[in-house]
Amino acid sequence: MKQDMIAIIDLGSDKNVELAREIRQNGVYSEIYCHDVEIGKLKQMPSLKGIILNGGKNNILDGIEVDVHKEIY
Repeated sequence: MKQDMIAIIDLGSDKNVELAREIRQNGVYSEIYCHDVEIGKLKQMPSLKGIILNGGKNNILDGIEVDVHKEIY
């Protein structure tokens, strides 16, 4: 049986690594993904139990605010 997992999607935060560490300290595995991760990749993870959208001050890329694909919402 695989361990439950939380996906952290980076929307410009500089605290992603700290957040992942805190989640892991509570006994839940976590991975950090770029804002443009495909919904299909997330759906293929049978142990995925939740998604955290983690935004911050670095959320502008080439003059455009980064966001996830609409299907993720």
